[in-house]
Amino acid sequence: MRLDGATLAAFCAVAEELSFARAATRLCISQPPLSRRIRQLEDLVGTPLFERTTRSVTLTPAGALMYEHARRITSEAGHMMANVREMVRGQGGSLSIGITPSAAASPLVGHLHAFRLKYPNVSLDLIELDSVHLREDLKYGKLDVALMRPVKAHHSIEMTVVHTEPLCFVTRKENALPGGRISPAQLSRYPLIGYDVERSPYLAGLFKALLDGAPETPRVVQHSRLPSILTLVEAGVGAALVPRSLHTLRPSVLHFHEVVPATAVIAEMVVARPAGGTNPTALAFIGALLAQK
Repeated sequence: MRLDGATLAAFCAVAEELSFARAATRLCISQPPLSRRIRQLEDLVGTPLFERTTRSVTLTPAGALMYEHARRITSEAGHMMANVREMVRGQGGSLSIGITPSAAASPLVGHLHAFRLKYPNVSLDLIELDSVHLREDLKYGKLDVALMRPVKAHHSIEMTVVHTEPLCFVTRKENALPGGRISPAQLSRYPLIGYDVERSPYLAGLFKALLDGAPETPRVVQHSRLPSILTLVEAGVGAALVPRSLHTLRPSVLHFHEVVPATAVIAEMVVARPAGGTNPTALAFIGALLAQK
């Protein structure tokens, strides 16, 4: 006979009920096979585990010691099975999420909170990097999923758009335009802070596309990346074009203008994962994001 989970469960049932009849009912089996299993267990251990009389069943000292161990083992086994089932359903386990700084100010953070409430047993590990580095970490399997800008595609990464928003124009408050709107033609009036093409290639491309629509070439005085661009605007270095979701940052100092037409340039945010990835928790997270679109 081997000591298995069913045998330990049967032993615990008898130890807790102190009745073979009640334990058999609890286990939904008849009493003879239960008695036979306990006798086999006692033979395996080499000592009686129960004192039996016609009127009562009690644990022997060896039985009491074994019950303490068996109860702990069966409880841990139950937790193990529950955790594995949760992970398979995407309701447990761990999830490493890369997030680009501009995503941290977007509505996607609210969706992340909603996912956390729905799946409280999922352990989240958030890593903030720019989209270029997130792409590399995804390629080499260092992340389960990333919320990022759609940088250059790669066959090892799958990307799905989960958020879109226009670019807006940001200045210090004292330099704000009346009406809070600006057209591409008016951009040439301002010194502009552009995007570093190496560290922010996607937003650099959108910035260039918007400037290409201006009749005069605007003056770009410096290149940087988010969120440093907002710090440079606050320092008075120049104005900038940034995703609209950043308008909640530094409202006491900065003013965010609508670029008209609003559809001039649209910025996308994607959820990305390794191609063919089967992490059920990652799939559950992606499904939750798509359901919010």
